[in-house]
Amino acid sequence: MIIARFCSDGQYYKTVYGLAQWDYGQTLQVYGLQLPDQGEVHLTEEFGSLALPVPGIRQKDGSIAIEIPDILLQSGKNIIAHIYVCDDEQGETLRTILMPVKKRARPENYGGSSLTPMQEILNELRCRADDLNLQEDILQLRSGGQAIGSRIRLPIREREIEMQKTSTAIEWRYTDSNEWNRLVTLDDIRGPAGETPEFEIRDGHLIAVYQK
Repeated sequence: MIIARFCSDGQYYKTVYGLAQWDYGQTLQVYGLQLPDQGEVHLTEEFGSLALPVPGIRQKDGSIAIEIPDILLQSGKNIIAHIYVCDDEQGETLRTILMPVKKRARPENYGGSSLTPMQEILNELRCRADDLNLQEDILQLRSGGQAIGSRIRLPIREREIEMQKTSTAIEWRYTDSNEWNRLVTLDDIRGPAGETPEFEIRDGHLIAVYQK
């Protein structure tokens, strides 16, 4: 666990140390902020492409606990945490925390997860997702018409996105960007007989159709 303490209202940026490449099961504990019981934190690689929104959970002592996904500690790139609050009308980054990551060789007994949050949801539920519902910047997996797993807030800030299917994955990108980002691999959403789904748009939903 690493700790960040904000002592004054004018302190918006902080650097905290204690992370090393290939660490896993790490938590960032933030003190000195008045936030909702569950806020949102955007964790990004510094000068990298990986960005993940994660919940910040208020603890009994008033601190905010933020679980750092194992996958963010595998590249050795520094991690930036943007503590973010929003409502129906506006969003604001309240504080920014830089967490330098000390590079090192991968341990032989490394026990962390290399799965993305989307893959972890699918593995834990062991449920075939046949629908992806995207409303504004909220993504929800669905199966048989029912929501499964946690809602995922995509890092969209008044920017439109588009999606495409390749031979191996479903990808998304901002319409003003040339870089495609992997959302989920087709292997994760194959049908019960291993069939690859075809996709179509219905009423704002991306529907997976399994041909028998």
